[in-house]
Amino acid sequence: MDLDSDLVDYHRFSRLTAAGRAANSAGDHLRAKRLLSEAIGLWGGIPLADVRGEWGTEKRSVMVANDLLRAYYALFEAQLRLSEHVEVLQQLVPLIEQHPLDETLARFRMLAMEGVGDRNGATAYYMRFRRLLHNEYGSPPALELERLYSRMLEAPHAGVRDDAPKPPEPPGYDFPSLRGPFKGRVALLDRLDAFLDARTYPHPPAVVLHGMPAVGKTRLAVHWANLHREHFAGGRVLLDMRGYGPDEPLTADNALALLLERLGVPADQIPIAAEHRSRALRRALAGGGVLLVLDNVRDAAQVRSLVDAAGEAFILLTSRDRLPELVINEGAYALVVPELAHAECVDLLQSMIGQDRAAQDPWGLDELTTLSGGLPLALKIIGQHVADRPRETLADLAGQFRAHRVLISGDEETYSLDAVFSWSYQALAPDTARVFRAVGLHPGPRLHGDSAAALAGITSSRANRCLKRLARAHLLDHDVAGGFRFHDLLHQYAADRAREIDAPGERRQAVERLLTWYVETAIDVFTLLSPQSRPVPPLPVSCVVVDRVIFSADQEALDWCALERENIVAVTKLAADKGFHEHAWRLPAALHEVSERSGNHDDMLACHEIALESAKATGDGEAEMGTRNNLGLLYLNVHRLDDAYRQFTMNLAMARRACFELCEAVSLNNIGIVHFEHGDDRTALRYYQESLPIHRRLGLREGEGYQFHRMGMALHRLGQFDEARASYLEGLRIRLEIGHVRGQGATLTALAALHQELGEPEIGLEYCLQGLRAHRTTGDRVEACRAQCTLAAIEYDLGELDLAREHAGQAIALAEELHELYAATKSLHLIGHVLTALGDEEAAVVAWMRALDLCPSSDELLRDSLREHLGLKID
Repeated sequence: MDLDSDLVDYHRFSRLTAAGRAANSAGDHLRAKRLLSEAIGLWGGIPLADVRGEWGTEKRSVMVANDLLRAYYALFEAQLRLSEHVEVLQQLVPLIEQHPLDETLARFRMLAMEGVGDRNGATAYYMRFRRLLHNEYGSPPALELERLYSRMLEAPHAGVRDDAPKPPEPPGYDFPSLRGPFKGRVALLDRLDAFLDARTYPHPPAVVLHGMPAVGKTRLAVHWANLHREHFAGGRVLLDMRGYGPDEPLTADNALALLLERLGVPADQIPIAAEHRSRALRRALAGGGVLLVLDNVRDAAQVRSLVDAAGEAFILLTSRDRLPELVINEGAYALVVPELAHAECVDLLQSMIGQDRAAQDPWGLDELTTLSGGLPLALKIIGQHVADRPRETLADLAGQFRAHRVLISGDEETYSLDAVFSWSYQALAPDTARVFRAVGLHPGPRLHGDSAAALAGITSSRANRCLKRLARAHLLDHDVAGGFRFHDLLHQYAADRAREIDAPGERRQAVERLLTWYVETAIDVFTLLSPQSRPVPPLPVSCVVVDRVIFSADQEALDWCALERENIVAVTKLAADKGFHEHAWRLPAALHEVSERSGNHDDMLACHEIALESAKATGDGEAEMGTRNNLGLLYLNVHRLDDAYRQFTMNLAMARRACFELCEAVSLNNIGIVHFEHGDDRTALRYYQESLPIHRRLGLREGEGYQFHRMGMALHRLGQFDEARASYLEGLRIRLEIGHVRGQGATLTALAALHQELGEPEIGLEYCLQGLRAHRTTGDRVEACRAQCTLAAIEYDLGELDLAREHAGQAIALAEELHELYAATKSLHLIGHVLTALGDEEAAVVAWMRALDLCPSSDELLRDSLREHLGLKID
């Protein structure tokens, strides 16, 4: 067909687009905007919609990429020149949803966000975009986008909105200092210094320090970090990844949680889901200026997700492995840490034993440094040994050491450190040597006098004296809170000596004492924190434990649990491996309440998976059901709903066979919660209603009140508002009767939200204020956040716009701090309406854009509502 090109929209579109670009080039941005808007308006429907097959599909894709998107690029350029930042944001959202990896659209979005005063939001968006691009293509953004991001970070913040997210304050984590002198490593220190040059390395690098065991990788990293503390204004954090040693390596999820804690995020505010933890870490590090030292890394797989999440931090990793995957795929730099040069060894040993003594016997000094193999740990122990024997010559001491030296073949180490260790070990007093062997049986990385006393069967004061002697001999290292920590090679050496010297029965008794001490202490914690709960039964046969920890307050018990956190999983695993199954299920059971309060679900999940097998091994049905229930609740906490459902249904079947009504009632409730989380409110309601009469029959008042609350939640979501209100009120009545303040606060908040939805804001306001008072009493910040969000919505309905804005802002800040993304989304949604009512439409658009970014993909209704507010077409 021979048609006039003016009759074909595509040709008119092309001519208008070309004219619009020309107008942009000439600086006539108003005309460019008019021409390009007209051109894009012609692009309706699907190009070549009736053309089927691969050719048609490819042709449509090319037309969109080469024609439509380029027209939008030119339009956005014109609008940004005209300072029409809000208009650009409104048009960008649907385009970015369709083309999430388009770097040009990402650049325009960052510029538009900066234009409305949300520079921090723009840099946060860049971090999300960079991660998305890396996950999809394994490559960084284009240089132009990276330069824009760098400019935004470096630019003064005078024009940034007051309500924009603030960079994190420097954390209060106490980075360790070195004990004793540091000598040598000049070339390595200079090479590390070079990475601080922003001209050569514009983005903070990841550097791998790799080398043989005991060569001084950690000491080098800590020394360098302390030399440059002023450079890292955002803080310095050291985390032992436990890659090599007797205890289990740290998982990436747990490492994320520990990093967040050390960066100042309270444990109860750390997100449960791993992807949310990664987001939280990126936010915590977004301002830059932070050094992360990831020590004792096993392999690249252990830390890859941490490196991805910590893009704005300088990352220093130490490992026995070169971590080639990080070097190849993540752009890390690998520096080998060799043995100390002979001159460096001489210098270090002289500093430990004194110049005068070294000068008296230069041959002996030279021989000792040679025999050390250039390993700082060996030199440290040799130096202490020499210093403790002032009357013996260096040559004699070198001869003693040479007699212990053992050649190892087929290993990267030339000489075994056992020779050095045995020299110090044989110098110990018998009681200290026995404690050294005993603590070698401890499976975790951290020691205290109480646990050492349990292992050795002595008093805590006596154990502490022995531990201090071991630290003076450099067979232990000092740790936090008056504790001690093994080097992993020394830990293994101590365990080997125990197996070599102590009888099997003696070693088993030591392990039983340790396990009993942990279980009895954990039961004391449970009794203090949950005095009205069904107690964890005592051990059937308890060996004698000399000293017990006495807790006088909840916080003391929680502090002990935090300090022992790294040990609990290892001790539970040891109990199961050694056949102490009665211990293995009780320890996690007694600490389940701690997990609920602290949010450390990963550790407890691992413990309960071990505990379940041990509970089954005992043949104790109630122990198995209780452990299975706790395991299911932990699966719920980490959103593994199918795994939770499997545990609860198995428990229900077991409970009914055993006629164990308490477990039956709890299992029915928990199955209902799983259905509720899946959005199946009717089925959830049915399970709650089935659980309720069992709680009544057993006289379990709190369980009865909780069932009414859960029934109210299901009825509320089903739109049965009168029934929901009656159920909430009955639950509240019971909770008032038994004095359960935390439960009262939750139900009062739920009633407030119900009345707000019913168009009764005055009634809702009264309930909400009462709920907030209860939350302040109990310190429940998550429920307080939800109540604050509800309060702002009620005030908006009452026309109290300034109060609504203030309280919605407080809810947003708290929700972001707690990583309660749904509450943050609802509050941002509301504040957008408040700002619109106050006439600040630009700020409303910014709020709705942030809400759309945070909104869960599963809530399509809320996402559609936000798109409508932004004036976007919903597909």
